[in-house]
Amino acid sequence: MEYTGSQYIGEYVDGRMEGEAEYLLPTETKYVGEMKDGMFHGQGTLYFPNGSRYDAIWEKGLAVKGSLKSPIWTRLEKSLKAVTIAEMASMTRSQG
Repeated sequence: MEYTGSQYIGEYVDGRMEGEAEYLLPTETKYVGEMKDGMFHGQGTLYFPNGSRYDAIWEKGLAVKGSLKSPIWTRLEKSLKAVTIAEMASMTRSQG
């Protein structure tokens, strides 16, 4: 976790993140919910630094059903694709 700059608060099973947890990304985006095999799995919420939140049901790291609550995003940006792109961008680190 130190390499990626993320922080995990929760249980481990066989060396993998498992159960109820909090996962803080370097961008201060925070996931609170269930983990399984080191991935978001079950009920969980992503909290973004701008005050937005994405409540979802996750399966093997992918959101299968969710809703976005945001004080600033437009209707177009509320698509699952936009949330996925925003989250992926927050998880990547620039090289160099």
